Amino acid sequence: MADRIVAGRVRSSYGIHGWVWMDSFTDNPASVFEWAPWILTREADRTDKRTEIERIDTAPETWRLLDKGYIVKLVGYSDRTSVESLVNCLIEVDNSHLPQLSCDEFYWRDLEGCRVETVDKCMLGVVKKVMPTGANDVLVVAGSTDSIDQKERLIPFTRQAVPDIDMTERVIRVDWDPDF
Repeated sequence: MADRIVAGRVRSSYGIHGWVWMDSFTDNPASVFEWAPWILTREADRTDKRTEIERIDTAPETWRLLDKGYIVKLVGYSDRTSVESLVNCLIEVDNSHLPQLSCDEFYWRDLEGCRVETVDKCMLGVVKKVMPTGANDVLVVAGSTDSIDQKERLIPFTRQAVPDIDMTERVIRVDWDPDF
């Protein structure tokens, strides 16, 4: 389980005094301004010639809601030139800001990497990702070295198909035919 979550993204610079447009990926978009510190990261992108940023620690100094979204002034940045290099950075925060879930609720990111076996102890693989489909979420299970084969399986994330999840052991037990 990761120690940080992605809570937003720096979209572009705003004005000449070090402000940036930002996107919040949270249910309550303004909540991200209460979560500090922010850790900015970015993968290199050859298309827009932006270099990788492994880690920049900062925090929101102040913010405003405008018609087109949120602008934020970051601690340590005072002009447009200094924030230009931050465009397309992800805003990561400590995962302690996530609300506590009930015992039968799970964050998708916590399910990724869990072993998946049938209720009859047949190993199917590991959860590669969880995919929304509208009707219900779906576990994308990739075959592993310990699984019965290397097939990728799509298993509905429903109580009927997934009767047991043991997060301590990181095992998801499914009522699923391995031949399907």
